[in-house]
Order: sequence, then C-alpha cells, then structure tokens
Amino acid sequence: MNRIHPEMTIGELLTKYPEVLPVFSANGFPAATRDELLALLSPQLLLKSALALKGYNGRVFTGLLEEKITEHQAMLKLQAAEPVGKTVDFLGYTYCPIKHIFKECFEQALEKYLAQTQDDAFTYFVPSGCTGEDDPYAGIWEVEDIDDFPDVVAAGGYGDFFRQKFVDRFVSKGYFRSVGRMEVHEYFANTGCEDPQGHYGVYAAMPIVMLVDRRKLGDLPMPSRWSDLLDPVYHNNIIIGGAPDDIYEDILFFTYKDHGEAGLVKLAANVKTALHGAQMAKLAGTANSQGAAVYVIPLLFAKACPRTAATQLVWPEDGALITPLYLLVKAAPRRNLQLFIDFVTGVEYGQKSADNGFPVLNSAVDNKLPAQAAFKWLGWDFIRAQPLEQLYERVMTIFTKAWRKPGTP
Repeated sequence: MNRIHPEMTIGELLTKYPEVLPVFSANGFPAATRDELLALLSPQLLLKSALALKGYNGRVFTGLLEEKITEHQAMLKLQAAEPVGKTVDFLGYTYCPIKHIFKECFEQALEKYLAQTQDDAFTYFVPSGCTGEDDPYAGIWEVEDIDDFPDVVAAGGYGDFFRQKFVDRFVSKGYFRSVGRMEVHEYFANTGCEDPQGHYGVYAAMPIVMLVDRRKLGDLPMPSRWSDLLDPVYHNNIIIGGAPDDIYEDILFFTYKDHGEAGLVKLAANVKTALHGAQMAKLAGTANSQGAAVYVIPLLFAKACPRTAATQLVWPEDGALITPLYLLVKAAPRRNLQLFIDFVTGVEYGQKSADNGFPVLNSAVDNKLPAQAAFKWLGWDFIRAQPLEQLYERVMTIFTKAWRKPGTP
C-alpha cells in the first residue's frame, strides 16, 4: 500500500510520518528538525512542488520515504520489548544529521548479534528522529551503581558523561576500558584526541569550520585562523552555533583555553547572533540582513549551503575544532558486545559517517578531507583540570555579559 502521494503537503507528511525527516536532510534539504524543515519548506507546500524545486524524480524520492516508513514500523515492533526505565545493554546516541545512518548500521549489527548468540534478553535504546523526543535514559549518568549503567554507550560532545559527578563515580575509578587500538589518521593522531587513560574511546569528530559570505565580508580580510575572529574588524559580523540563550560550548571552550577571559570578551563583541547549523546553511550567501560575514559552523552544514558562488568554506590553518564522538565501554560488562564496538569504530559505518561530514579516526576510512586539513583538540589535560559543567557556566557568563553590554570594545 502506498502511504505517500505527491499531493500531500509537507506539513501533512511530517505530521503523519515524522520518521521521514532524515530522508529530506540526507537529500539536499538542510534541516535537522521538523520545525527547521517546515521553515525551509512551507507546511502548505505540496510534496511534488518541493521535489520539483530540487529537480528530483518524484517516484524515486517517494520510494525512499516509503522505505523509511516501513523500516520505522518494523523497528517499533522490535523496540516494543525494550525495558524502558530499566538498564539497557547498549545505548546509542549521535548527532541528529547522522542518526538515521547510525541506526541503520546498528540494526545490521543487531541482526548479526542475534543470529550468532540467540540472545533474546539483549536490550538497547537507539533514539531516532530529531524532534526532541522524550529520552527515558537522559538521566542515566546519575545512576549510583555501575551495574545499572549500560555495557556500551555511544555519545558525543562534552555533556553529561563529562560531568564531575559521573567522572568521580565511574570514570576515574577505572570502570571503562579502551575500545582497542586501531590505526589512526595522522591528522587526528597529531591532535592527541585519543584518551591517554583509555576511558573515552573517541572514534569520530564533528568538525567546526568557518563559512564566509563573500558579499557581506566585502573589503574585510578573509579569516584564516581562529584567533582572527577576535579582531574588532569583524564587529557584529560573526554568527556562532546555538541559540541566543544557549550558546554551544565548543567555540567558547576553545577561545577561553587559548585566549582567556579577554578572548571571550573580544569574541562577544564580534558575534551578531547564535543559530543552528541548518539555519546558517539556509542564511549564508543570501541578501537577508540577518546574515553575517562569518559563520562558525559544523562541516556538514557548511557543505550543505547551496550558494557556493557567494560563500567560501574556510578550513582554519590551526585546525577545525573537534567536537568528539566517543564510546564508553565497561571493563566488566554483562555481555560480550564487541560486535557493536566494531560496528561503531569499523570501516562500513565509518565510511558512511565520513561521507556525511563526520570524519572518523580509523585510517582505513577515506575521510575525503582537504589535503592540508588539520584538527584542533581541546586537550585531555584541559578537560580534566576542572569540572566541565562549571567551566561552561563560567565561560557562558563571561561571554553573555560582554555580548549583551552595549559598546563592548
């Protein structure tokens, strides 16, 4: 039965089948959430009209939508037995634009695992969708007993699993082990992003780069290093990641590490606003007055910006900022989940990850990066020198105070 027809509106389609959002985001519609796609494409716009804008074959695209719906319904049946509210064996988080690929590869690994072990008691949670769905395991970092923690967790960023309470209770006591040695790309190895203590198994990165709007840049110098963004010539002409009341920590952490409080104040004077990467990709290179000359943006969204004649992707000379994706693997697990560790760190998923703007450490994968690509890591000594949640509050307070103060130099 065909559930999708070309006369459906985009709003109707996403209301009935929210699981199809990744099909759009993976095929030229840079939107990480339902609201972003509806902002990009009017809710009243017909599906056939949206596809015509991109010159897509309606039958082929509709087939992709139908396939995603079928897959989602099949997974709902599998997940019906998941023990929500209880400990799971595998907990898989990643960033929204690549969730659907992660989940597809996880499902392949799951089939192999079940065929090999007949382990019907194996449990997992791999969230799908990017609409802020309720996460029954959002507070898993707060458990008191390591036995109540999953055997394997995939996660990203500097969030809950870097909180001091979690680090003190589990990480520093050696409850997690290295995921195993693999040959690492030289440009990652040179950054030192591999945890020397072996607790956090960094396997990939979400690189943060610059996207420059040539028209809005005008006669200003083209930035080439992160320190350039502190130059007052870019006053009110930079857009960074996040929202006005929720700045992403990456640029703040790196600026504070390299330039201290004074650097945060200088950056604040130059920041016009904060937006999600998908919004930046939509805005850069347009005549919209809400735009800016420089966008601090994840690589995948920079590459998704369609106005290549008006914009320029700048890979900073001192390296793209690394936002880490990592594994936490228990040293004394309930089950042998090496197959799932291998799926996350292996070549098949790794290549799909790299192809979608998330380069991996595994040197057997072609990350398809510029020849002179370099990366910039925050540093394990810096990360472990202070509670990161307290550091974020500190840098956010300094930045926000300067940002909202008229006449900041």
